[in-house]
Parts: sequence; structure tokens; C-alpha cells
Amino acid sequence: MNSPPWSTWKADAARRLAVLALPAALAGCTATGSGGPDAPPGHADRAPAVGATDFVQAQRRRVEGLERFASRGSAELRWKDAQGDHFEQAQVELAWLDHGQRLALRADKVGERLVWVGADASRWWIFEPKAEPSSLLVGPRGTVPPRSPVPFAGPESVMELLAATPWPDEATLAAADQPGVQWLSWRRVTPVGGWAATRVRVRQPGSLPDRVELLAADGAVLAASSLSRPLSLQVSGLPPGAWPDVPGTVRLEMGADASWEVFWDAPGTAPERLKERLFDLEALRSVMRPQRVEVLGGRAP
Repeated sequence: MNSPPWSTWKADAARRLAVLALPAALAGCTATGSGGPDAPPGHADRAPAVGATDFVQAQRRRVEGLERFASRGSAELRWKDAQGDHFEQAQVELAWLDHGQRLALRADKVGERLVWVGADASRWWIFEPKAEPSSLLVGPRGTVPPRSPVPFAGPESVMELLAATPWPDEATLAAADQPGVQWLSWRRVTPVGGWAATRVRVRQPGSLPDRVELLAADGAVLAASSLSRPLSLQVSGLPPGAWPDVPGTVRLEMGADASWEVFWDAPGTAPERLKERLFDLEALRSVMRPQRVEVLGGRAP
């Protein structure tokens, strides 16, 4: 099957879902302990119920080991548009430094660079070498690319969908529709585009959640990720028992029309996989030489 034009809205939406990642009204209550003085007979020796604070603190400890990350993988893209159902494959690489404040994600197919997305502390960028003409879009952190259905604003949404960020103390816990499963949810202090809140499906503190949803103010799901096949990330200076788990397989969803499934291979923190030039916009621009540059809210870099 021939690849669809990369300039079409649907392909652009699906691709950005993949690379930006490489995206119900919030309600619930924090679980309370059991086994206190008023507990029924036979309950006194049971462990207290796990509350939102337990999940928040355990997540904070887990992501302390995610200061840097690099992995290669393969991706399968499926989407539907007016021409029918489509399927595409690509090789992807993801890397970040400073807990994701500097980020690089690229997708290639048969030796051709399809897209390169990145960010530093003040801006994000999207290179599209296959566009006609080849292009570079740059914007300040906290803004959303035009026509993008994914709430991308630098690395924030990427890291959130990968469950690689700390969760706020204000998060609340509510039961899900499966035994032993709960939803932890919170509102963003500063919404980004339509992204106003997040919720994650959790089972036990410290373990990888199996689903993350980025929500609009009305509770609609803008983007979601299903996380599975946990892999231990070897971190120098930490004993093996303290290595944080990262998802080996990530399924990214945007409604019913587009999804990406990414299979990561051997994530690590080796310096040779985290070179500074991967996160340097000027260095990348000199290599890729885009024919068209668009800058949101500022002058061309």
C-alpha cells in the first residue's frame, strides 16, 4: 500500500500522535484505612487500605531514576480516513535528559527520515523532511501546534503518556470497574491547549500504571496510552532492585481513527545514546536544512 501524503491533516494527526506521544469528568475520593478501633472483628490484622498519597509518593520515587533515557524500537501505525483504512510501519528512537526537559523523538522508514520532534527548556520543534516543501515548525513551551489534535507542548504530554512524570499531591483516587484497579486523577494547574486534566489506571503503588488518559475540561479523552511489558531501566548508581520500570510496549490512541503501537527495545542510559546534539535545534537545523521554517510567537531561530 502506498503511503498517504504526509501533508494531509489525518496523516499529520496520526503521525503526531505517534511521535508526540511520540495523546470522564474527574471525580473520586481518596481511599481511607481500615482495621482501626471501630473495625469489625477479624479485620484488625488487615493492612490499611492504600490511598492516593501512597501512589503519589511511590511514583515520585520511581521517576527519580528516570533523569535520562534512550531507546530504539519499531512502531505500527493504523488510521482511517476518507480513503479507507491504512497501515504503516516505522523505526523510532526516543531520548531525553533532565527528566524530559530536553527531548528528542524521531521516526524513520527504510533509511528515510520521516519526522523529528524535539524540545528544550523554552521551545519545541517539529522537522518534517518528507513534507513538500520540507519544513520546520518551532513554538514556545506551553503552546500547541496548529491543526494538531494532540495536546503537545514540548515534552509535557510525551512524558505524561509514558507515566514518566511525578504525580501531584492533589491527585484523588476512585474505584475503577475492575477488582483491584483504581483511577488516580488530577487537574492541570495550567491547561495546555485543550489538555486540562489527567487520569491514570493503577493497581499498586510503585508499579507502572497500565493506562494514561489526557482529558479535556469536559472529561473527553484527547489522547491515551496503554502501557505494558514492563522493562527495568538500568541506572548507574542504583542497585538492580531500585531500577525503575518503563513500558516495553506503548499503544497510543486518538479516538477511534488513529493508533500507534510502539515496541521499545533495550532502553538504557548509555552516554553514547544521549549526545548533546540530539537536543540542539541549531545543530539539527544545519543538518536537515528545511526549506520552510514557521515560528509561533517569535522570530525564526
